[in-house]
Amino acid sequence: MIISSSWLADYVQVPASRDELVERLAMSGLNHEATTTVGDDAAIELEVTSNRPDCLGHIGVAREAAVLFERPLAVPDPRPLEGPEDAARRVAVLIESPEICPYYSARVIRGVRIGPSPTWLVDRLRTVGVASVNNVVDVTNYVMLESGQPLHAFDLANLRGSRIVVRRAIAGEPFTAINHRVYALDDRMGVIADAERPVALAGVMGGAESEISTATVDVLIESAQFAPLPVRAAARGLALASGSSYRFERGPDPAMVDWASRRAAALILELAGGVLDRGTVVAGELACRPAEIALDPRRVSDVLGADVSPQRQRKILVALGFQPADERGLRWRGPSWRRDCTREIDLVEEIVRIEGYERVREDVAVAARPVALSAREIAVRRTGEVLVGRGFCEAMTRSVVDDRLASMESPWGGAPPLVISPPLIRGADRLRRSLLPSLLEARADNAAVGNTDADLFEIARAYLPRSAGAAIDPGSLEEPRLASFVGGGGFNRAKGLADAVIARLGVGTTATVMYRPLTLEGFAFGRAAEIVLVTAGVESGRVGIVGEIAAATLERFSLVGPLAAAELRLDRLDFAVGRQPRLARPAEFPAIERDINLVVAERITWGELDRAIRAAAGDLLETCRVGDVWRDANRLGPGRKSLVVSLTLRSRAGTLTGDEAGRIVDAVVAECGRRCDATLRR
Repeated sequence: MIISSSWLADYVQVPASRDELVERLAMSGLNHEATTTVGDDAAIELEVTSNRPDCLGHIGVAREAAVLFERPLAVPDPRPLEGPEDAARRVAVLIESPEICPYYSARVIRGVRIGPSPTWLVDRLRTVGVASVNNVVDVTNYVMLESGQPLHAFDLANLRGSRIVVRRAIAGEPFTAINHRVYALDDRMGVIADAERPVALAGVMGGAESEISTATVDVLIESAQFAPLPVRAAARGLALASGSSYRFERGPDPAMVDWASRRAAALILELAGGVLDRGTVVAGELACRPAEIALDPRRVSDVLGADVSPQRQRKILVALGFQPADERGLRWRGPSWRRDCTREIDLVEEIVRIEGYERVREDVAVAARPVALSAREIAVRRTGEVLVGRGFCEAMTRSVVDDRLASMESPWGGAPPLVISPPLIRGADRLRRSLLPSLLEARADNAAVGNTDADLFEIARAYLPRSAGAAIDPGSLEEPRLASFVGGGGFNRAKGLADAVIARLGVGTTATVMYRPLTLEGFAFGRAAEIVLVTAGVESGRVGIVGEIAAATLERFSLVGPLAAAELRLDRLDFAVGRQPRLARPAEFPAIERDINLVVAERITWGELDRAIRAAAGDLLETCRVGDVWRDANRLGPGRKSLVVSLTLRSRAGTLTGDEAGRIVDAVVAECGRRCDATLRR
């Protein structure tokens, strides 16, 4: 942002020394880039961070200077004289897409005389690097650079149907901008249209067919509030950035929408003549909801290690535009131009940057408050600890992927991936729906340079449209936090690692974990399972998948198997991390181990057998493990398999006898026969 020093002086009395001005502004957060002499003026270039759109105008910078140097701020209060005719009789405004434009206002000035701007206006614009066009266009640029609120002026005679319609562009719709280039629009962009065609690209640039020219007599002044995302999509998608788009992408002060309109009308009447029609034609509702923030005055000293009295804190905040929301000053309401301030620590920062960072001594210990980790953070840490402890390395892959990776089936739904335009990375324009394809690619990249045993995991978000078909609104997206891993080994290793993570999260204390067979693209047939939880007899949705990567997928990524993979929904597994683990004394009595060889149908899963065994053995069953699995159609019969199950039995009340263990085994065999049609192999 380039500031004119003489222009700044219209609003606040700045120090005579420019060095003092730029140094104090820099220490408060507006870094100084350069100062250049332009005629009798000075152009001061400041770096304005993206959270401070209020400083993208001279008034915003003047407000900062007024607080820093404790000088009064003088902002004009424009009250342009209105004529007898109603503006609403000459133009109508309709907002069809409020998500693009929450609020639109229009003023009409009739009978203007287009010509060159006066010297003072030309000089000020030249100082900040803006070329003069004519008196009306120069006024709109001047007011934008003054207030930070972009404006646009239309030739009213060229608005067909005397209508303004704010809507989404039609895919492929042509638009001729004021640079006289034709652009093909898409439906992510907003346009200002008349009754027949677009006359401006919302928040970015006006159109050539309605621009102000020497033939213009009647002018419509636009002042509106545009949503940042559509403006950014249009400016970047068409490579058509402007001073307006730069400001709308960051969010100007809503309170300046009407002020800028009145200011522009007053200056046009002064410089171009004409008659201002009565009233403003508006549509929509201005979105302006300042935050209410709690602040304990003691917190300032705790954070800074320097004393700032409550009276001084109050004085600074009031000067910055914050208003006390209660009598004690423990809650503050933010000004409309500081929507970046939402937390107590934001107010602490505001106080210290005005008080001066030099007040914070380097040799004073700052009181720190321990911060309790959230369930999500604990789940992420515990998951990483388990996988790192088993030899995995953490990977960080991109959220955007190419079509090759995006086309793989997601375990979390069949809706197609969202496409972003323009691509953030060449060739990668789709938001991933699973982390597994990216991890397979990362393992393949490692293998290509000789690291053939790279076991990798990642904890990150995926992006899931809730339904297929219709256009997806960002509000309908689901962004689950996933934990995924890919490593050497088969199905059993994948399941064992998933078991270890789930156990570390404490899920087993409140729910029963079940594995069910699953057919999913990318996994070997019969070697994949979904994970569900059962709580109080109620089954949850899918919380994870485990399996062995299919041969075709290995070939697709030029990988060598066997390869184990799993993906867990941490956002559905973090509910138990806050529970205290249950501790038990080590068993004082010896265990008895028994093996049983069960023959079951091929369709029976280990999970079904495991549940039957545990139901029969009860609390005396310490561990239950499956050993060998054997198939022989001649000896077992077609479609049958044999499983060797090892049981560890132990009582905490006394030593189990052989007869007691035998009765438990008999009960287990009977229950497996009843539930799973299992028989003992003789």
